[in-house]
Amino acid sequence: MKLQKAIFLSILYYAFLVLVELWILLIPREMTSLELLKTSHLINSVATLIFLLFIFKLIKQTDLLKLKKADSKYYLIALTLGIGFVFFQSILNVIYHQETSSEFFDYDFTLERLISMNAIASIMIVPVTEELFFRKYILGNLIENYKPLIAIIISSLLFAFIHIPFAALFFENFDFSLHQAYIALFGGIISGVLFYKSKSIIPSIIFHVFWNLTSFVF
Repeated sequence: MKLQKAIFLSILYYAFLVLVELWILLIPREMTSLELLKTSHLINSVATLIFLLFIFKLIKQTDLLKLKKADSKYYLIALTLGIGFVFFQSILNVIYHQETSSEFFDYDFTLERLISMNAIASIMIVPVTEELFFRKYILGNLIENYKPLIAIIISSLLFAFIHIPFAALFFENFDFSLHQAYIALFGGIISGVLFYKSKSIIPSIIFHVFWNLTSFVF
C-alpha cells in the first residue's frame, strides 16, 4: 500500500465515523432520552465494527480477521504498556502544554466510570476496530512498501488524524484541541511497534484495551 491510498482510506474511515454519528440527529428532540445518549457511543462503535467486517469481506480480506497467536511475552508487555501509557501521558501533557501542573499528575481512582455502555464500547469494541484497521490493515500493507519505522509513523499519524475533533470547528461551545490526537499519536506508535515485533494483532488489541480501561479508572 502506498501513502496516498493509506491517507485516502483513513479519510473514508473518518468520514464513516462522522456519518454513523448523525443518526441521533434523525430522532425528534423529545424522543432523545438521556438513556439513548448514554448508549449512543456503543451503537456507533458496533455499527463501525460491523461495517469494517463487511468491507473486509467485500474486498476479500477476511484473512485480516485471523488472530495469529504471538509469543506469550508480548501479551504481558502489551498489558503493562497499556496501563503504563496512561501515567506516561502526564509527561506528554507537560510537553504539550509547555508547562508543569500538579493536575497532570493527579490521579483519581474510581470504578464508577466503568458502569456505562459507552465505557464498555470504548474498552471492548473500539480497540478491536481501530487495531484491525490501522495496524493490521493499514500498517500491515504499508510495511510492504516502506521501512517498518516509516510505516509505523505513517499509520500512527493517520490514527491520530481520526482523533482530531473537526466537528468542534462548527460549534461555538466546543473547544478545538489537538491534545487527543497528540496522545493518540504516541499510543499508535506503541501499538504499531507491538504489531510489528509480535507479528500479531492480539498484543496491539490488548495494549489498546488496557490503555482505554486505565484511562477510565484514573
